Amino acid sequence: MWNQVNGLARMNIGSWIVSAIILALGMTLGALDLARPNTTNSPISASLSLTVNFEPEASNPSTGLAKYEPLDGCFLGAYIDLEPQLKASFTDEYGTKRKRPEDFERAIGAKHAMYFFYQGYGRPVAMDYLRFLSSEGKYVQIALEPNNGLDEVQDNETLLQLADDLRDSGAKIFLRFASEMNGTWVAYHGDPQQYIEKWRLVTRVMRERAPNVAMVWCPYALPVANIESYYPGDEWVDWVGVNLYNVTFFNQDTKSPAKQVGPKALLKPIYDRFANRKPVMVCEYATTHYSAVEQKSVPYFAANNIMELYGSLEREFPRVKAIYYFSSNNLNLAHRKNNNYSLLEDPIVLDAYRKVISDHHFIGDANEGRQTSKVSSSLKPNMVINKRTRISAWAQAEQPVGIIRFSVNGKPVYTATNVRDWSFNLDPKSLSPGRCMIQAEAFTSTGEKLAEGEVPVIIEPAVSN
Repeated sequence: MWNQVNGLARMNIGSWIVSAIILALGMTLGALDLARPNTTNSPISASLSLTVNFEPEASNPSTGLAKYEPLDGCFLGAYIDLEPQLKASFTDEYGTKRKRPEDFERAIGAKHAMYFFYQGYGRPVAMDYLRFLSSEGKYVQIALEPNNGLDEVQDNETLLQLADDLRDSGAKIFLRFASEMNGTWVAYHGDPQQYIEKWRLVTRVMRERAPNVAMVWCPYALPVANIESYYPGDEWVDWVGVNLYNVTFFNQDTKSPAKQVGPKALLKPIYDRFANRKPVMVCEYATTHYSAVEQKSVPYFAANNIMELYGSLEREFPRVKAIYYFSSNNLNLAHRKNNNYSLLEDPIVLDAYRKVISDHHFIGDANEGRQTSKVSSSLKPNMVINKRTRISAWAQAEQPVGIIRFSVNGKPVYTATNVRDWSFNLDPKSLSPGRCMIQAEAFTSTGEKLAEGEVPVIIEPAVSN
């Protein structure tokens, strides 16, 4: 984001009490056990639930809807990893501490359909965190940043592995590659031709290998003049995004007042240029209620901005189909003590947000009927399965999960010991029609059982996939 929170530190801290697994691979039911844990009689100390991931739908030419675009309304989203009021956390497989959506939603009093995080290009993606969010029924936006410059983005194993990992996660992903390219503060600014070349490369690879990924092209709201020179072309973009922030002074410079620049004025240039061609996503939005340069609280400034932007979307910006609030107190960041954007640290700001998102226009449940594609949902008793379907599991335990074993009607069919292999697809062609019991067990790496769960489903004759 422009001059406010660009270059956020990625926190790598120890774990809390949660271990996560969601499984998503392309294996058929006939797979053999890879490893058989030594089942013990230890008491089960955790819970395990099963989820199902549906194949993503492509854009719909008959309706003009893009991938994952709701028929109407606007998905609610948030960034919460730097929200200081949230104490519970999820520690991913690389030790990065993430805040938990359910705690944010409890504090706000409303569900949110989407969450996002930052990912440095070339770094391995946290599959367990993607699968966790997917198991919660959330869409995931990934801000993929080539912070070493565009030269590192090549058609090589790094990019191919990323695409395969995103596919295998089973999550419904918005990939915001190299955003804010129109600003001088990013390492991939300055060469629009190279930018377009690399964007098209990433898009091509994702479309070939990761059909669950929608590509989001996202400049910053300012400067406006050079934005279109970086546009890769309609055929290479699924959604157009924009990042915008309301502050009292640009760049923390008292000679550059910004109170007069409202959120609608920041959104309008992007919207006017692209909304007739693509759904629009506000990938990051926040407004300060305490500025370091002023050293005073301005809650009504923030509350009015939130009410203005969110309250205008249905009437004035109906093609904005998703919006994320960046809930962070940047005054706590050693390298960027500029503004407090937290929704939870000022009651006036929180009340304004709660009120405006209660409108029927906002979609807090990603599985709500106004959307075009299903995301992960609970595997419900007697659910009908008539095509190859990804079966996943989520275990919450006090110890790390090292092994997952799936069984069908009591017979083990797939066991894995690596988070990147914790997945399988249930193929109805390999089963007899009728009632079938899907079971899963979670173990420690030494074979101590942590959790188990089972769900009966109905197998029907397979339809063509």
